[in-house]
Amino acid sequence: MLGLKIKTAKNKSSYAVTIAKDFSAFTDKILPFISGEKVAVITDSVVNEIYPDVFSDCLKNKIVCKYVVSSGEESKNTDTFAALLNKLAEDGFTREDTIITFGGGVVGDLGGFVAATYMRGVNLISVPTTLLSMADSSVGGKTAININKGKNLCGAFYPPKAVYINVGFLKTLPHTEMLNGYGEMLKYTFLSDFDFDGETVDESAIYECLKIKAAIVAKDEREKGIRKLLNLGHTVGHAIEKLSGFKLPHGICVAKGIDYALKISEKYFGYGDGRRKEYEKKAEKLCIDCDCGYSAESLFETIVSDKKRFGSGIDVILINTNGKAEIVRMKLDLLREYL
Repeated sequence: MLGLKIKTAKNKSSYAVTIAKDFSAFTDKILPFISGEKVAVITDSVVNEIYPDVFSDCLKNKIVCKYVVSSGEESKNTDTFAALLNKLAEDGFTREDTIITFGGGVVGDLGGFVAATYMRGVNLISVPTTLLSMADSSVGGKTAININKGKNLCGAFYPPKAVYINVGFLKTLPHTEMLNGYGEMLKYTFLSDFDFDGETVDESAIYECLKIKAAIVAKDEREKGIRKLLNLGHTVGHAIEKLSGFKLPHGICVAKGIDYALKISEKYFGYGDGRRKEYEKKAEKLCIDCDCGYSAESLFETIVSDKKRFGSGIDVILINTNGKAEIVRMKLDLLREYL
C-alpha cells in the first residue's frame, strides 16, 4: 500500500491519497474523514452493476443514499447536476454530511461539482474506479460539467477530503478503458522522467503519476501558471471529444491531442521530423490509435470556445527540443495555420 499528500490552498492544507491492492484498508484510511450521519454515494450505472454493495460493511453505521447516473460523458450536464442537488435536498442532507464519488472521471467531475455547490460545499471523498481517474482526475480538485458551448465550462476547484484508490477495480475494466487511462498517463512521460509502457499498471505506476501531479498542484492549485502543463493534449483533445459527440473516451482523445501537440511543436520549435517521430514512439508503445478523422477547420472552430482562450490567443502545451512540456501563448491565427 502506498500513500501521498496533495497540498492545497497555498500549502495551508492537504488531503491524503491511499493506493492499495484491494478495499480492505478503506475503513482505517477513509472512515475518519466521513462526517455527518448521512452519506451520498454518487456512481454510474456500469459501476453500480459490478459493485452494488461495496460500501455496505464499512458504512453500516451511516445512513447511505445511492444516486446512480447513466454511464458516459452525457451525464455531465446541467439537468443531471440539478437533479442530484434536488435529491440531496429531498433526502435531508445537511452541510455536515458526506458525498462519495464512486466511479470514473465523469462521476468524479459531476459528483465533485455537486459537492462543491450543495449548501456552498459539503464533505467530499473520492473513490475512483478507472485507470484514468486513479492516475489523474481523482486528485487536483477540478470539478465540472459540460454545457452546450463546450466541455468543462462550468465547474469549481474543490478538493476532496481524502482519496482511496483500489487498484483491484482495474481487473473489471475493458481494454478500451485501459487505453483511456494510458492517454492521460502518456502526458506524464513529457512532464518528468517517468517511463510508462503500459505493460505494468500497478500501485507504483499510479503513484508516480500522482506524485508528478501533486508537485505541480502544490505550486499552482488554481491553474494560473505551471499547472497548465497538465493540459498537454487537452486543447485539441477536447475538440475531438466534442466533435465525436463525446463518443470517443476522454483519455484516448487526449492521446490524439498529444499527437497534434507534437506536430505543432515540430513547426513551432523547428526541431524536425526525426525528433517528432522519436517522441511519437511513446504513444506507439501504448498501442493508442492517434488518427483523428476531423478536419483542421472543424478542430479550430471547436477550439476557439475552449476556456484556455484569451482574446485573440490561447495557451497551448507543446513539447520543446528537450522533450518536455512547455506552455506557449499562441495567437489563434498561428494555431489555425499549424493545424
